Amino acid sequence: MDRKYYYISFQKILYILYNRGNQVKIKKILIFILEIILYSLMVNFKKDNIFKYYNNNIKISLCTMGRKENLYIKEFVEYYIKLGIDHIYIYDDNDPYIEKISDALGSKYNHIITIYEDIKDRIKDQVTAYTDCYQNNLNKYDWFLMVDMDEYLYVVNKTLKNYLSNQIFDKCDYLIFHWVIPNDNNLVYYDPRPLFERFRGPYKKSNDYKSIIRGNIKDLKYGVHSPLFSPKKIILCNNEGKILFSKHVDSSHISTKNAYIIHYRFKTTEEFINKYKRGYKNWFGNKINKFLKKLINEFFIFNKITNEKINFIEKELNLNLYKYRKKNK
Repeated sequence: MDRKYYYISFQKILYILYNRGNQVKIKKILIFILEIILYSLMVNFKKDNIFKYYNNNIKISLCTMGRKENLYIKEFVEYYIKLGIDHIYIYDDNDPYIEKISDALGSKYNHIITIYEDIKDRIKDQVTAYTDCYQNNLNKYDWFLMVDMDEYLYVVNKTLKNYLSNQIFDKCDYLIFHWVIPNDNNLVYYDPRPLFERFRGPYKKSNDYKSIIRGNIKDLKYGVHSPLFSPKKIILCNNEGKILFSKHVDSSHISTKNAYIIHYRFKTTEEFINKYKRGYKNWFGNKINKFLKKLINEFFIFNKITNEKINFIEKELNLNLYKYRKKNK
């Protein structure tokens, strides 16, 4: 029989006992017992989602670091504001005399964004930036999301606050989310349409991940993908609330059913090459050259090989991509 029927029936019994009972002690005992049963039923109703409750009072911060991202920064910021982020901290890694992130954003988002410019004297890399962001604000927010500007956390049918308020995460200190990577949609050159419009998928699941960390963990050092060090044992969960007992996470442990991070790793051929040009100064040292060849190989694993893409890469990087031309025949 439906629990709602019992709920109404117990209400009627309580009313009858209260108005018709003759023995005061028996009446009080029966009312006490029935109140316990009623409370138990209410708890079960909540577990069965008869009562939907989301704690929209939780506060969430986003920390990021960007260099030459002005083409994408507005879309990035507006996406995460809509998702439910309360404040965004941006570490601007640009040369302040050439380009600033604030130039692209203007003053519209000043109430929700803090931008740190000219940071090179104290912030050397992402690890330093994320750790600085967390330690300076750890008491202000319930959760911190650390992502690059080409990474978009997608939550299925919910805002981020709805998602994180689920009781399954109460025991968790940080959660991990899989990267999924869209292909280049066979686009060679940049155009100003939004990323979600240019690259609709399909997405290919990657073995890498990023994480959300709970606030108020003192002396925490944060890495690029997850915490590096904490003085206490912190509990790692997947994005369905299951506790994982090793930092060396197997990709099969992370579902993309409820949430995942869309990593626009490549975009178009032009954007892919420009991204890695700005990240590495010495392109033709042995180490960098080897790394570059690995990146190009990954690019063609995720994206279709075409002569137009091969021609562009060869021209931009002065490379011979004969083996890819051979595969394309």
